[in-house]
Order: sequence, then structure tokens, then C-alpha cells
Amino acid sequence: MKRIAIVATILMGTAAQAQDACTPDAIQSKSGQATAAIQTIASANPSRGQELTAEIEAMMTAIQEGADIATVCVFFDKVIAEAQG
Repeated sequence: MKRIAIVATILMGTAAQAQDACTPDAIQSKSGQATAAIQTIASANPSRGQELTAEIEAMMTAIQEGADIATVCVFFDKVIAEAQG
């Protein structure tokens, strides 16, 4: 889970590129919620938690290579929704 926090911090650092719908404040808020959601998912299904961690790492690489930062918000929303039900 430490990797998730590190990745979220790196993603927040790239938030200056964010679109209006995905602001730095939104990324910060969603990253905390997504981290908690991944922990919830991982406690019930460790393999799914590992999959989500790998997805975050892949997303981080894509963003460093120029991918749209809005995809971060979409991913965080997906993870949060998955944890909620």
C-alpha cells in the first residue's frame, strides 16, 4: 500500500496539467478515497488489490509519457465505485 501512496503523490505532482473536470484538488481528494478503496478491496480480495496496484503503476508510466491526466480521475472514480459495491 505504500506504493499506492507514492504513486498518488506523483500523480498529484502532475496535476497542473489537469483539465477543468479533473482539478488538482479533485485528484488529491480522489487519491485519498481511492487509496482507502484499494485497501478495502485488497482486504477482501488480495489478488484484486494487486491488480489495481499494477493498474496504478501502469497509469503513472502512461502519464509520465504524456497521457491525459483526466484519466487519473476516471480511474480513481472506477476504484471508488468498485469498493462501494
